[in-house]
Amino acid sequence: MTALGLRTRLTIWFAASILLILAPFLIGILTLQWRSMRAALDHHLDEDMEVVLEMLVVRDGAITWRTEAEHDLGYNASERRWVEVYAPEGTVRFRRGLPDRADLQGAISPPLAEPPGYRTLRTPAGAFVRTLITDRTLGTEVVRIRVARAEDELRTDLWWLELIFGLAAPLAVLAAAVAGYVISGKALAPLGRMADRARAISADHLSERLPVENTNDEMGQLAVVFNDTFARIEQSFAQLRQFTADASHELRTPLTAIRSVGEVGLREAKDVSDYQEIVGSMLEEADRLSHVVETLLTLSRWESGRVLPRADDLDLGELVRDVAAQLAVLAEERGIAIDVAIDRPLRVTTDHVMARQAFCNVLDNAIKYTREGGRIRIGSASPSGEHQVFVDDEGPGIPEDQRRRVLERFYRIEGGHTRRLGGAGLGLAIVHWAMTANGGRVAIGDNDAGGARVVLAWPAAHS
Repeated sequence: MTALGLRTRLTIWFAASILLILAPFLIGILTLQWRSMRAALDHHLDEDMEVVLEMLVVRDGAITWRTEAEHDLGYNASERRWVEVYAPEGTVRFRRGLPDRADLQGAISPPLAEPPGYRTLRTPAGAFVRTLITDRTLGTEVVRIRVARAEDELRTDLWWLELIFGLAAPLAVLAAAVAGYVISGKALAPLGRMADRARAISADHLSERLPVENTNDEMGQLAVVFNDTFARIEQSFAQLRQFTADASHELRTPLTAIRSVGEVGLREAKDVSDYQEIVGSMLEEADRLSHVVETLLTLSRWESGRVLPRADDLDLGELVRDVAAQLAVLAEERGIAIDVAIDRPLRVTTDHVMARQAFCNVLDNAIKYTREGGRIRIGSASPSGEHQVFVDDEGPGIPEDQRRRVLERFYRIEGGHTRRLGGAGLGLAIVHWAMTANGGRVAIGDNDAGGARVVLAWPAAHS
């Protein structure tokens, strides 16, 4: 079954809403009108009964009309209006205006079993008659008096009203459907233009944007949301292309070096020492290649969600002292001293492995870039409900305009020594991801010695 379009569905809903509103309204009008017409008819029957009680008299033992005229101003009997008087045993004592219509004849049977009051009778021929019955004493005799009026005109008027409503309601619903179709078409026109423009947006044309005609209505807000989404997708594609290019370059460099060293060895090596030197160079490049691949796999596992951060309760001071002791060997090779000035507990809730990896990378960078014989200072602070650990090195520092970009994968500072020192531009990217995944943050600045200050901040854990 083919699904209906949005414009068609809106039209149907609009027409159905009008019908649901109109139908009870028209039924209510018909009901009120019928009650009003019936109340008016009952009022006329009351008036007829008052006149009849005044005009009926007993003469010589017979019930008769006070005047001799067939028609009078008080009660003009006819085939649509009449009066009947019955004795208790059902004998007809008096009739005035007996109907000649055959379809009404069945309505004048003796009303012996009927209680006094109003009653609607239906004759066998299908005609409707409204009657009013009362018991009175005329002379010495108790009689039952019934006045009656035909309901033909009343029901005919109601039928015409029903017919008018029956024709007007579908026309009103049809008019509402046409209006709804036109209005929904105009309302959905911006959506159609947005769809046409969206079809033109592809991976090669991500810079295109949807038209925003009015930012204050729902369509405009939808277009703004889609444009923001396209902007993020464009940025993601750009980052993916840049990452692919950087990863290819980063992986190609050691592979090229291994190939070059191997080719040179085949052509020029003459003794065992030459081959050992060549194999050592190849192993260094292979180790570099393995490190890049493993780092990329770590980032991939973290970002894919297969490895979710755990909520470990740990002391940052203890973690920092442990990592500093582990990397002290690397610092001693270059005569660098590491001072840890954290003498109080810094309780945080974070993933222990990710936090350790982040601090290892920061301290490893500090060791690489600090001058030989220099000093690395590690301290802490706890402002505004968070615990901070900062690492100050005595390296060349990081230019202010590149402090955000060094957190991107494969980014290297222009004119820096990353490649000479064996870096792949992934260390701070891992730090940034590990911190943000655990609700922390990374900040980079300057220190008093002219080097870089890297601050790792976590929300403080509350007991």
